[in-house]
Amino acid sequence: MVDEDKSKKVNVKDWIVLSTTMIGVLLTILALIWGFKPTNGIITVTFLLMMAFILFINAVTANSRAHFESKFKEISEKKIKRFINFAEYTFGLGFTFVIIGFAILGYKYLLDLTNIV
Repeated sequence: MVDEDKSKKVNVKDWIVLSTTMIGVLLTILALIWGFKPTNGIITVTFLLMMAFILFINAVTANSRAHFESKFKEISEKKIKRFINFAEYTFGLGFTFVIIGFAILGYKYLLDLTNIV
């Protein structure tokens, strides 16, 4: 009964799917922006998106570890919550890098399309 309650509390499968989807989206966007480069800012945006890629991988790993550890009775709930907190922070930071990268990228493409240099 206690094992069932613990596994119900640690429902991270949706976060694993979301983080994995973000990894695929990032790699697709990186391939597309390098095919149609703006005149400036491509290196900065690539750096931010690659940092986000690493953080999303950390989020998947931490959520998977929390899901795996929650199946064992001898693992404390505090340790599992540490994995979940780490995953939340890395996902949040990675998503912040994505938003910053897209803002820079959108601005640079806008400058290119309006011919303002």
